Amino acid sequence: MEGVGLSEHEAKLRAAFVHVPEYEATDWATQSLAVVIARAGSSGWANRSADDHRRRAIMLLTVRMLRAIRAGMTVHAAGWEVEGRALDRLVAETRARLLEVEADTTDATGKRWLERKPRTTITAALQASMPEMDPQMMKTLYGALSQDSHADVGGVMRSLTTVDDDLAAEITWGPRHTIASRQSLVLFASFASEAATALAVEAQVTHPDRDALAARIAAAHATLAQAELTSKQP
Repeated sequence: MEGVGLSEHEAKLRAAFVHVPEYEATDWATQSLAVVIARAGSSGWANRSADDHRRRAIMLLTVRMLRAIRAGMTVHAAGWEVEGRALDRLVAETRARLLEVEADTTDATGKRWLERKPRTTITAALQASMPEMDPQMMKTLYGALSQDSHADVGGVMRSLTTVDDDLAAEITWGPRHTIASRQSLVLFASFASEAATALAVEAQVTHPDRDALAARIAAAHATLAQAELTSKQP
């Protein structure tokens, strides 16, 4: 359509975003996670018996996390930030269930998840996965992610509408990046690295460049913190 170059706009945003430290760290972290998944799969670790419910659940959840993070990287890079929050939510939920299964050294929790009868509600699992966060803050954050993941007018009004001093509202309908996209990516990097380390230990396979990757993610956190400070300055 004349005058609306969405593809060109997306391409321009993507070309810049793939070079931010958080994206580069997430790309590295997910590549490493993919290697660990491949090695664990080749070893037959998750399928040594029909009763390996815990191992099978861990493998499936880890694969789901990898796919969700890579999809989230793509959506955020193209500038569809609010829509990317549906994938932020999926990543957080998957991580919460993965940690829940890993924490139970028996097969009980894994079996329940495989049977679609998880041991806890997703809210409880999320709170357990981030014990350092205030439960009310967690509830508010998850509520916002859920609202942005559905056809809810609240999500549109909160995340896509800007009201000026004259109370005139403007809807952001095109792609764009804010600091929130970078915040999502640095969490993705941390979660992917965490999952790779856990699976490597469980399956007794090698996690490539683990220490170097940890240093790279720490650097991305520091860069993001500085960017957050800058964005708050008048």
